[in-house]
Amino acid sequence: MTQSLDRRWILTSLPAAIAALFGARALASTTEACSATGSDIEGPFYLAGAPRRTVLADAKEKGKRLRIGGTVFGSDCKTPLAGALLDIWHADAEGNYHDAKEQYRLRGQILTDARGRYEFETIRPGNYKLDEGWRPAHIHFTVSSPGHEPVTTQLYFRGDPYLAPHDACGDECHSGDPHRIIPLAAEGSRLAGRFDINLRTSR
Repeated sequence: MTQSLDRRWILTSLPAAIAALFGARALASTTEACSATGSDIEGPFYLAGAPRRTVLADAKEKGKRLRIGGTVFGSDCKTPLAGALLDIWHADAEGNYHDAKEQYRLRGQILTDARGRYEFETIRPGNYKLDEGWRPAHIHFTVSSPGHEPVTTQLYFRGDPYLAPHDACGDECHSGDPHRIIPLAAEGSRLAGRFDINLRTSR
């Protein structure tokens, strides 16, 4: 009788225990995978007032043409945020920044579409010297959306020799964060990459 009860308990309880275990692991995995995009220092080269445009580099701009696109999500990393504002700026191919007197060269603002998507065209920025070292190529973003905390961050490119721990900016710029380092692929005569951004809900 006892053996029969033990067998019945195993047959009825074990599947539920296994399901609960795998469910907990899946939930933990989802929680770990979903995190807000990390913040970085704004740096000294930000300028307010950049125009709304999706082409940041004109046809005369030197450098490899680059297309970056992605989606801005809410804190669940699933809900796209329509109308989110991205303020974007970066250096030219030689590592120099430009100001408002040059028509906000390599700067622009973009609004996400109804599905939270954005896209812009520019050139791949160059590395530049900082103190005794070099900075990896990067693009600055400040992203905001009603009901969410704005984030200022930097996008980096896989394979750059000056990513952390070789970044002259040190830990302040988080160039070793894998969520902010993307691969670039050839797309015709240009390069292309995807950078999704996750915003925290405002407290």
